[in-house]
Amino acid sequence: MGDRGEITAFTVVESLTGWWELAGLDAAVSETSVNWLAEKAPLNAPIPPIKTSAPPKIPSASTAPSVAFPEDISSLRELVAHGAPLPGNGYGPLRYAPIGPDSCDVMIVSDLPDIIGSSDTSSGANAALLHRMMGAIGIESSDCFCTWMATSMPSTAEVPEHDFPELAAFVMHQIKLIRPKSVVILGASACKALLGENLMNARAELRNINHDGLNITVLATFHPRSLIARPAMKAEAWRDLQMFRKRAVQ
Repeated sequence: MGDRGEITAFTVVESLTGWWELAGLDAAVSETSVNWLAEKAPLNAPIPPIKTSAPPKIPSASTAPSVAFPEDISSLRELVAHGAPLPGNGYGPLRYAPIGPDSCDVMIVSDLPDIIGSSDTSSGANAALLHRMMGAIGIESSDCFCTWMATSMPSTAEVPEHDFPELAAFVMHQIKLIRPKSVVILGASACKALLGENLMNARAELRNINHDGLNITVLATFHPRSLIARPAMKAEAWRDLQMFRKRAVQ
């Protein structure tokens, strides 16, 4: 997958400590998330217009879930945790329900449940970098609803592409329940499933998705694991976040 590369302890530390350099900071910072980018901070390039994208196609009856999608987030979390036959919930023995408040302005979507702060090295590092990325534009990651296409971890650590339609439908259902103002999509797989586009193309401009009466601003950017594996891409991710901050962060 394009999101992955060789990850060492050095690259993890370099990505976590070096992120702030892209925000123009050269001193240590506290763990408290601060909007380091004041409104007067200039952007280096003009912001392209927002492009409207059609929502992903709803899967056919042949790929419909074995149980009906729950109509509230609490029930959805409970069904995931108890192994209900929902899309993405049968890849492995452990289930990871979405985290975050039931109502919020920003929703974050990953392909895998590997942005959860935990003792697991890769997952914890991904979560820490995501926290810094969002904090750099004045958003607490803990204030965001975070979900993933696969609520159980595939043995290959990759989501099968033939499952994208039903997984996208499940994520779109969560968008309907949470009703965020904006969505941040992390990584190539989630981007292709939700927007039907190559990540590099989708990153060029913000998207608008009209779904269930909502007009949602969408940013597609690199997954934290990609930035840990390939630190040189952090500058591009920073430009993505600046674009998102300018248009979507109030």
